[in-house]
Amino acid sequence: MSRRLSQAKNELDQVQQKNNSDGVHVATIPAPVKSSADSKIESKTAKQIFNDATVLEAARKEAVPKGKSTVDPDKAQSREAHYRLTGEKRDPIRGYMMDLWSFIPYYVARLCSSLRAESVDTTLGTVRYHLDREYLHKSGLVPDKRLLDFGGAMHSSFLRRLVKSCEYLVNLFVLGIRFTVSPPDILHVEYLPFLERKMPFELWFLRWIRHRGIRVVYTVHNVTRQDAPEEGISLFQRAYHSADALICHGEEARRELIRRFGVAAENVWVIPHGPLFEDVPPLSTFEARAKLGLLHEGPIVLCAGVISEYKGVPFLLDGWKKLKQAGTKGTLLIAGTGDQRTLSGIRDKVEAEGLSDSVLLWLRFIAVEQLPLVYQAADILVYPYKAGTTSGALLTGLNYGKAVIATTLPFFKAYLKDGKTALLVDYGAAGALTSALQTFILQPDERARMADALSREASKATGWPEIARKTRECYEATLEKSSAA
Repeated sequence: MSRRLSQAKNELDQVQQKNNSDGVHVATIPAPVKSSADSKIESKTAKQIFNDATVLEAARKEAVPKGKSTVDPDKAQSREAHYRLTGEKRDPIRGYMMDLWSFIPYYVARLCSSLRAESVDTTLGTVRYHLDREYLHKSGLVPDKRLLDFGGAMHSSFLRRLVKSCEYLVNLFVLGIRFTVSPPDILHVEYLPFLERKMPFELWFLRWIRHRGIRVVYTVHNVTRQDAPEEGISLFQRAYHSADALICHGEEARRELIRRFGVAAENVWVIPHGPLFEDVPPLSTFEARAKLGLLHEGPIVLCAGVISEYKGVPFLLDGWKKLKQAGTKGTLLIAGTGDQRTLSGIRDKVEAEGLSDSVLLWLRFIAVEQLPLVYQAADILVYPYKAGTTSGALLTGLNYGKAVIATTLPFFKAYLKDGKTALLVDYGAAGALTSALQTFILQPDERARMADALSREASKATGWPEIARKTRECYEATLEKSSAA
């Protein structure tokens, strides 16, 4: 117990020192004059000590200048120390996590599950993913049963999109009515598909929600449209200013939200994207290949994930063509589904460039059960992205102990150190990409060295329990700020 008390006291001292160094006056409580009763102080319980801490927090709140946010990470840190020390239960928070299109089902499912341990009662506001209709059920999650969810079962892409679009707008309208009658504490928005298409329907919804006094937290997975970053900027700006707090996954995204979109710094939280499909199968690379029917000799280079134009697959094929012209052996596996026009362009390019003998195209949905085998079967992972604020594919790949090649996007540079844990190249520099591929294909010792170094770094990455704790802190801060307004 004494060690825990000491740890909590140190954390509170750090909070006070940090606030003083930031120029914020923090009222302090004078130490009591020594007396014969001093010996009683030593026997104070943890609860009594943190009653004093509560007084200190109240004094700090009064001391913050008018107009300055009273909610900051340091206060959240001291509150966390309080809960750890006293074992006191947190007040439950009623949340509604909204991804009505089911655009990022695996991320939303993991976050929703992890929040349970933080006393966040979250309703999963999503429909079933059309490519994996049973995933939520198999994960022990129940989505909002009052949402229309028929379109995802349709096989025709055109009809599916049409019906899902109609369902989405109806669900959005009904949610507005439901929240008027029974509002959650927090509406956590994960994705706004019509905003991406430059339509304002969701902005009207958010304006109504804010009018009803519901606090809105919006996770910005991509700051702008990745395939057209200059389009719809005014709508994105209105959306970001319609939320009480924004969550992003990296410092570069935070800076862009503040600098380009004028969001107040205290309203932007950086909370990492967690790992997905991190249960590595207990199989060797060759055993995984055998299970998949990959009987190719030599290294396999894998580019996996949902395939979009901004993922840079044509650039990868340009680099691979140069590799083959140099006589370097190896197999490139491109695995994943995506927009049919993009997939058709990839097929045409592989055939036109004469790469069919060395490029495997698995342009289909890779089932959750099969995806770990695909990663385990590879020797090298490549991420040739042209743009992107975050990458669930990279965070998945980090779990598998493979060598990685990526472009020099800020998000990648936050996780990968060129020449130390990975090889980074500028997008469009096909020669540099070819050189990086040759290094890992022809130098297995160098490939293993960097893979091992990356595995050590990846083991230090933020896990889902910590992500859930920080998300809870964001919720608490947002609610406190609204009650103080």
